[in-house]
Amino acid sequence: MRLFPVGGCSTYALFLPLVLAHREYLPSWSANFYRPHGLHEVEVKSVGLVNVETVFFATDSGISTLHDGLLTPVVELRDAELTSFHLCHHRSSIFYETLSRDGGVLTIYEYNLALKESVKVTSFQETVPAKALACIDHLLLRSSRANLVAISLATHGAPRSMLQKFKEDEYLASLAVAFPADSVQHAEIFGVVPRNRSVVKLRLNQDSVNLRLSEVEELLTAGDGTDGPIEHASVLEPLHVAWLHGKLLVVDKCSLRQVSGEPMVVKTLLGRSDLECSVNETLAPAPWASKISAARGVATESEGTAGQTALLLTGQQVIQVTQDDTCAEISRETCVKAGCGWAEGDRTSQRHCFPCKRLQSWADAQRPALDPCVLEAGTQPGPTRYDLEACGCVPPPAPTKAPKSQGAPLLILLRLVAFFGAIGAGLTYCYRGYRQRQRQQLEAEMYMPAPHVQFHTFNDSGYVRYDESEPFS
Repeated sequence: MRLFPVGGCSTYALFLPLVLAHREYLPSWSANFYRPHGLHEVEVKSVGLVNVETVFFATDSGISTLHDGLLTPVVELRDAELTSFHLCHHRSSIFYETLSRDGGVLTIYEYNLALKESVKVTSFQETVPAKALACIDHLLLRSSRANLVAISLATHGAPRSMLQKFKEDEYLASLAVAFPADSVQHAEIFGVVPRNRSVVKLRLNQDSVNLRLSEVEELLTAGDGTDGPIEHASVLEPLHVAWLHGKLLVVDKCSLRQVSGEPMVVKTLLGRSDLECSVNETLAPAPWASKISAARGVATESEGTAGQTALLLTGQQVIQVTQDDTCAEISRETCVKAGCGWAEGDRTSQRHCFPCKRLQSWADAQRPALDPCVLEAGTQPGPTRYDLEACGCVPPPAPTKAPKSQGAPLLILLRLVAFFGAIGAGLTYCYRGYRQRQRQQLEAEMYMPAPHVQFHTFNDSGYVRYDESEPFS
């Protein structure tokens, strides 16, 4: 039985519209968390987050933690390369897989954060590295291009249970577990299927003997990346999933989206539904105005924390995304009255109310630092408009019209008189010339000499000839 759909993308997905898909934005804030300071720094492959003070970065050569903006090694690899990484919150440990440089052996280790030491879990005599790791209760899930297996962490020797063998590249590229500290039957597993660009939900069932995959449901299908109710929403190109305090986060190409609620609804935390990711990343106070490159990973805080923070790893930096409903007003008037900043875009769904302290932190993080009031002044490019009066910014003066001159009506009247006067003078001149020509023609006709005419008549005395000049009687 095939558990994952393997057909291609739907016809609708193959012919994506050129316009942006509908997005509904959540009250959230994005800020630069970590950016490499030079080419000498190694490339970060994955991120693990306990809280904003305890963060782990995985590279090809090991695992490091962030202190004062610098990476401090925690696990260093000399004869192997790190292939996969996962921070397990309920076990307070890090699972990582390595590939030996000479023998082609894959080994999984567990690093205890309290004891600060690594213990070998199991080894694989194969050359197919893991695509994703995830912990659930006393199990470790491992997904590769070949299969999905569950490794027992409670039994000596770490026995494995084969959950699914994959065919035709229908593997799970990312894994996330809801309620990972709960029993296997109650936990929910989410995964990304790259082949048909979908997000699926799985359940496990464990009896006294076997552990098996009991249920697979397609949660989000391929489409244009539209937000809304789960039955109408879709994903553009899902890359990673993560679980955060009852919500599923989905990295969808150039955006971070959230699935939550009952009934479930999809909304966006950061980014847009662009078909092409941005080369130059920019973070703005409005989540729809930010542009990011394709993400490489996402990490969420521990279930024991009260925060709503996630770290998004892109090709250029690590971005902190925090859900903040301190200013959750839905209209401009109520937002300003609450002492918050307001941003709005061209679409009705692009409305954002945010705390003024967040605005100042954004301005301080720019290079060079900016005055946040430049946003309201309209000097920043883009269609987003801001109202920052509650944050201490003076609204830009309204454009004033030039005062009307007192002599303007008289000047217009004089111009009209001159115009029609010129027309009248021209007509008069033409008429006089016409009359003068008529008079000259008439006079010429009156004084023109008569032609010489001869008349021949006969009387009793004989033939008489009269000229015209002679009188005729």
